[in-house]
Amino acid sequence: MRGKKRTREEQYELIEVLEEYLEMGFSLKRACSLAAVPYSSVRDIISVLEPLRASVTAAQNKVNTIARQNIIKSIEAGNVNDSKWWMERFDRTDVIIDPVYGDMNEAMQIVIESRMKDSLHRYENLDELDEALGITAAKG
Repeated sequence: MRGKKRTREEQYELIEVLEEYLEMGFSLKRACSLAAVPYSSVRDIISVLEPLRASVTAAQNKVNTIARQNIIKSIEAGNVNDSKWWMERFDRTDVIIDPVYGDMNEAMQIVIESRMKDSLHRYENLDELDEALGITAAKG
């Protein structure tokens, strides 16, 4: 048998020490290094204790979850740059080639039209919408 045999309580305490670092998004190995905890011990513990393994994974994902929530809030607030960034990285829209629904261009046109309709509901008339979009029409 290698190393020190730890009680269940000591095993949980060992993982607790790492939580602060894991919640900052560090890998398990890096968190162990920063907390001066033997990586091999932690690896062995979480390989057999499912609740601790789940706790480690949850802690590591915390910062990602917060970042994702922040981005979504920004997109919901209308931030176009964040919306573009999200679409570039995460858009999983499959190319549609179906006689019923049309091709990708037609599908995107439908999405744009539906969003425009949603936008129209926020304004009393088209002049307000044009003003919000920065469109100036030549008045004759």
